[in-house]
Amino acid sequence: MKALYFDNNMIKIALMQIASKFNKKAAFTAISPLRYADIPEPEIPNSRWLKVRNIACGLCGSDIHFMFMEMDPKVFPAATPGIDRKFLGHELVGEVVETGKDVKNVKSGDRVCLKIDWPSCYQMEIDPLCPQCQKGSYMLCQNLGAEKLPMIDVGGGFSPYMVMHRSQPFIVPEELTNDEALLLEPLACAVHGVGRRIPNKGERVLVLGCGTIGLLTIAVTKAIQPEAKITALARYPFQAELARKFGAEDTIVNEKNVYQKISSLTGAKYFEGFFGNKILIGGFDVIYDSIGNDSSINDSLRWTRSGGTVVIIGVNFKPGRIDYTPIWHQEIFVTGTNCHATEENGRTSFDMAANFLLEKKISLDGIITHKFPMDDYQDAVNMFLSKRKHAAVKIVLTHSD
Repeated sequence: MKALYFDNNMIKIALMQIASKFNKKAAFTAISPLRYADIPEPEIPNSRWLKVRNIACGLCGSDIHFMFMEMDPKVFPAATPGIDRKFLGHELVGEVVETGKDVKNVKSGDRVCLKIDWPSCYQMEIDPLCPQCQKGSYMLCQNLGAEKLPMIDVGGGFSPYMVMHRSQPFIVPEELTNDEALLLEPLACAVHGVGRRIPNKGERVLVLGCGTIGLLTIAVTKAIQPEAKITALARYPFQAELARKFGAEDTIVNEKNVYQKISSLTGAKYFEGFFGNKILIGGFDVIYDSIGNDSSINDSLRWTRSGGTVVIIGVNFKPGRIDYTPIWHQEIFVTGTNCHATEENGRTSFDMAANFLLEKKISLDGIITHKFPMDDYQDAVNMFLSKRKHAAVKIVLTHSD
């Protein structure tokens, strides 16, 4: 079968990063560690694993980071123990086709999505579990790299078949469509992000970025706290329109005087120092930054009221310079999120995401905008990189029957 994967080869990674300075499509050339190539169809390695036939998978920003190796080798994640081969595609929906005799939580015919993407105590079958895995924070596993998985070619969402450990699947409720199912993973990320700081009644919330995660963050915030006053900052007008549909009361798009706009919305006081140094005293109670780059974090810290909270949901592997002085000067609380987990209420982010859909508190209409057959993944990537031209939000790759 053909699968899209990334080999952890430092020589190829370095060559591709150099080549990318001259050729934007270097990731698709022979020197790249990225491959869309034939591998053996995976078989379950032992009685605690299962096999899944994938139906479709969403293209995520983190997939793009891996494809183009957009990572500074000095960032924290670059030093964490890795795996020899990373199969791309985690926003998936698939059907279980085989189970080992010790798999009791799912059965053949069940539709599933992928709950745990990176090796943790669960897949490595480490006993006892580390403190983070014990409480359900599997993405924060403290035993990274302690054990090898029983096989390298496990497959991923961008391959027709894959194998999962029995701890990895989340069973999709029958009432949900395949499109809703493959959006459960990003919706779970939004649930976890909002859960880091749930707004109180009447609090002013800003969501930076109106891609998939930003729009879903708006929807989750409104579902959890309907009386929150949400403002969305979008890059494109079509995103702002969707943000209003998902629950934003105000939108900011292509605004030249953003500081003055936020001052007007929140009642914050605007000041400008030397060299164009703009600040606000006051601002939003909570900011969810679904972009997570230097610019958005710098803005978030300056647009949050004293004692307010910034939740960094977006992923950036190439950080530059960030002015962190507002954190101590205005006593701002800053936290981040790593995908999803078991929340404080004892339910997983996936459970909560599915319930929001089943209870009709959230509608996903408008999130999926384009679909491509898997063989056309390069066209899908090119569209991802030119979202404005195509008014693209979530791009999905489908597998043939």
